[in-house]
Amino acid sequence: MRQTILAVLSLSTLAVLLTGCGGDMVLLNSKGPVAAGQSDLMMKAIGLMLLVVIPSIIMALWFGWKYRASNKDADYEPTWTHSTTIEVVVWGVPVIIIGILAWLTWWGSHKYDPYRPIDSDKAPVNVQVVAEAYKWIFIYPNEQIATVNEMRFPEKTPVSLRLTSNFTMNSFFIPQLAGQIYAMAGMQTHLNIMADSTGEFRGFSSNYSGYGFSQMRFKAYSMTEADYQAWVAAVKANEGTKVNPAAIQKGLLDQTEFASLRDGHRAKVQIEHIVARAVTPEEKAEAAKIAAEGTYPTKPHPVTYYSSVEPKLFESVINRYMSNYHGADDHATDTHANVEHAKASAEE
Repeated sequence: MRQTILAVLSLSTLAVLLTGCGGDMVLLNSKGPVAAGQSDLMMKAIGLMLLVVIPSIIMALWFGWKYRASNKDADYEPTWTHSTTIEVVVWGVPVIIIGILAWLTWWGSHKYDPYRPIDSDKAPVNVQVVAEAYKWIFIYPNEQIATVNEMRFPEKTPVSLRLTSNFTMNSFFIPQLAGQIYAMAGMQTHLNIMADSTGEFRGFSSNYSGYGFSQMRFKAYSMTEADYQAWVAAVKANEGTKVNPAAIQKGLLDQTEFASLRDGHRAKVQIEHIVARAVTPEEKAEAAKIAAEGTYPTKPHPVTYYSSVEPKLFESVINRYMSNYHGADDHATDTHANVEHAKASAEE
């Protein structure tokens, strides 16, 4: 019994430490209708499951105490084989709980579908998100501005996000506003969020994507409508640093500038390994070329503002990976066939 008590106390202490007692339990500290609904759904599911877990733990402790070797008053029934009451409880209660969880899952999947627009009398702010190595790029197509590692939007206003990736798969996550959504090369996903009040929210990638993964962090700011419009105007006027002095203000975000945002292709330890293994002149030349490309970052990319954006830059990132599926191969085949047909006609 003593060992059981110690085990229970140890698990309780561990649970308190894992939940960050006294800290900010960000997943349960929702600041928007989507995250609040998801948190409520999660707590309902946990509560339903505890209807089985808690009685099971209590009965396990109680049975161990009642039928201990020193208790001579406990009933001893070696021929006992069946109890209809127990069968109904151990099968009926879980079936009912699973049925309720199934309904909650179906309802929640539709209610909090990331593609579903948020009901509001305000028009949504459209933001295009690109996962780059290793940073987040936010393009505002209506305002014709862009940012790196920072997103701003007005409070109590829906924000419609369209996401893609310019390298490997990543997961976009602002825990206090909504669940995570994947960003994948050549594809487009959607996420709708809204903040109930002004504030600063932590965003990051929750999907490991390489050595620089830990640097894929950004800040999301919910602002008043007036402050948001003032920020947009400042960025468009190349004066974004008046709002955020730590940021870097630049001009046009075009294909050339976009390409320059890509960090090195390998981690420092990888480059050192390649250089150390290079023996032949060819290998050494290739190693030097790789070393010149630079390494992955060891700290997040500084917040950067762009006063204008090349039209359809977001779409070009998607098409870069999907050109073959958009008819590029068929177009090349048709062109080749037309050339061959023209040659044949000329020979005739």
